[in-house]
Amino acid sequence: MISQADLKQIASLGQTKYRQKYAQFLVEGRKGVEEVFHSKLQIDTILVTTDFFEQFNPGYPCEIISAKDMKRISQFVSPPGVIAVVRKKVNENPKLQKGLNLVLDGISDPGNLGAILRIADWYGLTQIWLSDDCVDETNPKVIAASMGSFIRVDCIRKNEEIWQKSKHIWGADLNGNSLYEVQQPSGEWVLIMGSESHGIRSNYAQKLTQRLTIPKIGSAESLNVSVSTGIIIDRLIHKA
Repeated sequence: MISQADLKQIASLGQTKYRQKYAQFLVEGRKGVEEVFHSKLQIDTILVTTDFFEQFNPGYPCEIISAKDMKRISQFVSPPGVIAVVRKKVNENPKLQKGLNLVLDGISDPGNLGAILRIADWYGLTQIWLSDDCVDETNPKVIAASMGSFIRVDCIRKNEEIWQKSKHIWGADLNGNSLYEVQQPSGEWVLIMGSESHGIRSNYAQKLTQRLTIPKIGSAESLNVSVSTGIIIDRLIHKA
């Protein structure tokens, strides 16, 4: 039986510092937990309420806890009744991949990062690179927004020197060349997407070998960074 001390530690995983301390994160909801269970990720425990257990009779080992305790540890207003405590992945030997390597600079909104993980997964990317100040990829809102893509797309930090070795470092810039007038380079290349508020910062911008933009037709001031990422990746990949 799981102890109150264990539940307290699990509840603390709602905060970044404790996810880093314990190298764990939470996955909530029936679909997400089932996907994790059938993945290569290490699960430390799965917690369910009595109602959930009786309704779905899950086919994986789990601990039954009260609805009160579930509400205490859940990161959502309406707890889904099942939570998995999962070990964080460690990419010990990251490398540039053939073709597109996506780099995110200062993306702070968890919904955006989750959406970008889905986009990367859709287009077959198995890893993306994050600047140190990007939102934590194991933030519960990132996990939820990724719709399971966090399982298949690794997020790499603290290895900037690897992607900076590329001969082709492209970046989204409002004053760049039209996306429709450039051709994806051959071999390994990098695409940097900056935040909506700051764009690509100077320490990255000075490394760019190509700046590109999505030509504007209407009057909108800007595009959401996940939308921009999807448009650019789709165009470049299908134009290759």
